Amino acid sequence: MKTVRTSIIAALVLAIISFAACKKGSNKSSVVPSSTAKLSFQMKATNATLASLPADSTSIIAGLTWTAGTANIGKFAFEAARSGVSINIFSHNLTNVDLFALTPLQTYVTLDTGVYKEIEITAFLESTDTIPPLKLSGTFLNDSSKTVPIEFDLSGHATVKVEEKNVDINGTTDYTALLDMQLNRLTKGVTADDLNKATLTNGSIIISKTSNTALYWKMRSNIARCGWGEFREWRRDHD
Repeated sequence: MKTVRTSIIAALVLAIISFAACKKGSNKSSVVPSSTAKLSFQMKATNATLASLPADSTSIIAGLTWTAGTANIGKFAFEAARSGVSINIFSHNLTNVDLFALTPLQTYVTLDTGVYKEIEITAFLESTDTIPPLKLSGTFLNDSSKTVPIEFDLSGHATVKVEEKNVDINGTTDYTALLDMQLNRLTKGVTADDLNKATLTNGSIIISKTSNTALYWKMRSNIARCGWGEFREWRRDHD
C-alpha cells in the first residue's frame, strides 16, 4: 500500500479523500493485470484533529458536537487526461447517505488502464423536493450549562472537489474514493457566543437559509474548506 497526501479544492462541506482498494483473493502469486479497474466512491463525516489541519481553516467551538448527518449526492464526476485525451466519467445517485455510518454507501465507475494526469474527483450535493443536499444535527452546551439541539440545513447545491496529479491505473488494483467532511472546519468565523445568542425554534438552534441566517451564510461559505485527503491503493489478487 502506498499513500500520497493530496490537497483539496472545492465548493462544499467537505472532507478527506481516501482511495482504498479491496483484495479479491489471498494468493498473491496469481496476480494478473486486467484491462480495467474499479473506482468506488463513498462519503462520510469526520472531526479531524486540529494538529492535522491548517490553522486558518479550522474552528473549534467548546460544547458543539455533530452527531448525525445526511448528504444527497446527485453524482460523482471523475475527470482526467489519459494519453493526451480528456476523460469524463460519472456515477449517479447516492441519496440520503448517512455521513456517520461505519460503512458508507458506495457507487462506482470502471476505468481503463493507463496513467491518468490532472485528476479531479467531484461530489455534487443536490437537493430534491423532499431531501436537502446536506443536513447535520448535534448538540451545543450553552453558557447556562444546558444542552441545546442544533441543526444545519443546507439549501441549493454544493460541490466538493479533489485533485491528484498522476495515478497509474495498472489493472492490479481496485480503488475506493472516501470523501471525508471535516466538520470542525464548517464553523470557521462562528463562536460559542454566536451560538449562545442564536434564535431558538422550539428549543433548538436551527441554522438555515431562513433561520439564524447570518450564521448560515458564514457556515455555507466554509463548505469549500471542509476537505482533506490521501490516496491509497491495495494490490488486487486474481484467482
